[in-house]
Amino acid sequence: MIIRVLLTGTTLVLLALVASVGAAGASAPEGIPISELEKVRAYAAAAQIGGRSYAVDGGRLYAGVNGAWAPLQAPQGVIVNAVAVDRSDSDTVFIGAANRLSVYVSRNGGTGWQGFSVEPDSIGGVTAMAFDAFNRLLYVGTVSDGVYRLRGIGAGPGQGLVASGHLQLEEPVLEIAVDSTGAGLAFVRTPEKLYRADAYGLRWLVVHDLPGPPTAVAVADSSPPRVYAGTAGGGVLVSGDGAAWRAVNQGLENAGDGKLMVSDVVVDPAQPEVLYAATGGSELGEVQGLSGKVAMSTDGGGQWESLAELEKARAAELLPAPGQSGLVYVLTTASRTPLAVGTVPPTGMLTGDGLPERGLRGPGLLAWILAGHASAALVILGVGEIRGGGRRRVGPAYGMRSAQAG
Repeated sequence: MIIRVLLTGTTLVLLALVASVGAAGASAPEGIPISELEKVRAYAAAAQIGGRSYAVDGGRLYAGVNGAWAPLQAPQGVIVNAVAVDRSDSDTVFIGAANRLSVYVSRNGGTGWQGFSVEPDSIGGVTAMAFDAFNRLLYVGTVSDGVYRLRGIGAGPGQGLVASGHLQLEEPVLEIAVDSTGAGLAFVRTPEKLYRADAYGLRWLVVHDLPGPPTAVAVADSSPPRVYAGTAGGGVLVSGDGAAWRAVNQGLENAGDGKLMVSDVVVDPAQPEVLYAATGGSELGEVQGLSGKVAMSTDGGGQWESLAELEKARAAELLPAPGQSGLVYVLTTASRTPLAVGTVPPTGMLTGDGLPERGLRGPGLLAWILAGHASAALVILGVGEIRGGGRRRVGPAYGMRSAQAG
């Protein structure tokens, strides 16, 4: 009788387990890996592991959650050219149009949009964006109309974004970086100059005394926050306020007398001490060859270690995988398709950011393994039932023993 109860219970457990596996498989996220995007022009990484990151590919907006990237429906007629994410809530995303001076905000992960015309009487498009989540300030860079400062005033009817400042520039804006700690750090990069915000973006000052033209800028939400600048000739610099800078090139130095060229430097928003830099060498201001390196620092730039060397093309931009130390995607001068470099785990399991991971962490695979063990136990119990003739008796000890029939 006891064996029959065990057999029945085990069968029910197996049925429930298989059903749960089927349900999990049916609810698994659908999409494509980021490596299948072909023309990435902008990227905004979530500040939380497992949060929603965004990429602009060929004028379309994509969202990536748990490694599955899927297109989002942008407002009608909008060619997306820039994207920014709220570091306190990755479901809040901002996009800028390439074919008009307009920005749009979604507070539900791209399902619905609220539009704002930056300058109705101007022509051009949005080239770069960054959002200060603490002060609720959106900075919008343009092709020929400088930088606009917009303040968020809520999500209710009649609310959204209001204009609250404008920096007129003669050069196109290539990059904007801000902090979200409350310090009010904001930086704007053009092909020749780097600007820093004063009074929370109400005024702007040119950053002087850099060892070369700025090639990249990134802000870490550390405590206190820090700003990093890549340069053409001076490597990577760090500053606490954008006024005083020092080089942080330990581990990045070139062999020989060539200057250190940095094509990009980025911060993992989920780990502000983790940085990535794309570097190369130069001689008398000329880039040497097509080779380049990608390096990582886990201590805020104190020491760098090489992740990969590129032979056929130089790195143009780096896309950090939030919370995945040692893994970064590279856009090269030859291709805008993200290429994973660094510590790339084996294919199979997915982490919080959708990247392969070692170990048996997949719930479906683990469920089937458990089901297999349960099935084996079921067979053994059944055989024991047949051989024992179904008759048992309690032994003198604390357990139960089989008795021979007859």
